[in-house]
Amino acid sequence: MKLNNARKKGAQNLVALTIIAVCVYLGFKPLTEFVDDPVSSGIVAASLGAAFVIIITMYLLNKQTEIEQESKQGEKLFEEKLKIYWQIFDATEEMLEDGRISKEQEMKKLPFVMARLVTIGSDDVISAYQVVYDEINKVFDEKPDDDVELTDIQKQILITEIVKFSNACRVDLGVSLKGLEREVVKKTTTAIEKSNTILGRNAPVESDVVDKATIKLSDGSYTLKRHKTGHVRVYKDSNSDAESVTKNVLRKINEELDWGYEETYFKTKETRTIGKLFIEKINELL
Repeated sequence: MKLNNARKKGAQNLVALTIIAVCVYLGFKPLTEFVDDPVSSGIVAASLGAAFVIIITMYLLNKQTEIEQESKQGEKLFEEKLKIYWQIFDATEEMLEDGRISKEQEMKKLPFVMARLVTIGSDDVISAYQVVYDEINKVFDEKPDDDVELTDIQKQILITEIVKFSNACRVDLGVSLKGLEREVVKKTTTAIEKSNTILGRNAPVESDVVDKATIKLSDGSYTLKRHKTGHVRVYKDSNSDAESVTKNVLRKINEELDWGYEETYFKTKETRTIGKLFIEKINELL
């Protein structure tokens, strides 16, 4: 509101300044000729000059106020944009890290995130995040559960779209005047996908197994092994390769056996801590 008032006053002063300038240009000479007395003529000229200077000063002061208010508003808007963009990146990182999307944790937040983006984001940023939002909705359309485990393909799609979203944020925040070239975006996406694939594999543990337990679930039999180093690996049926995300299997065990551990427990505790506890609890059931 203050910024609009400053702009309105500035516009009014500019109009007044223009009118006075035109009047002085057209009427100064006839006016001085009309006034015969040199003293009176000087007073008239001085009065017009003083009025002209006052109007110019008022215009410059209002312009300075407008610039300062625009600067403050721009700084505040930049901070708010950066905050919400960072929240989106953190939420997406959390989804991809545990490989699951929860209706209670993530899905309830998404409409409010979208509303904030509509409030302060540019059109390109909103459009880019809309694609991410649509992809998350597709995950639940394909499997309408309270907690959905992401497939590798779904993870790769989300990674690709979040990189495009970050490119739009880059322009909106003024980091650059235009987005990265398509080839650069493609290389960045490929590098992230490759690293994500590597991190998604549970490397073999070169130490003795100190404890283990086997549990039969609805989709097969799982063997949990705890090594001397503390690492926990899970093997399904007769597979020799460990499951890529150990926590997802631990969640499944918790859900099917109705042990009652909340999602916050899995997000805050280390895999080796949960795995050790679950091995003990499974062995107690036998």
